[in-house]
Amino acid sequence: MAVIFPSCPSCNSEQIVKNGKIHNGKQNYKCRDCGRQFVENPQHKTIR
Repeated sequence: MAVIFPSCPSCNSEQIVKNGKIHNGKQNYKCRDCGRQFVENPQHKTIR
């Protein structure tokens, strides 16, 4: 069984690791290349 991680929305890298969960229980990911943290399918706009 292969685990498929999303690609980084910032740099399109596939070097992604799980990074805990956010307040509503969604999986949080972190890019190993650029260090950005993100959620796969966010429901709200990102804060810059």
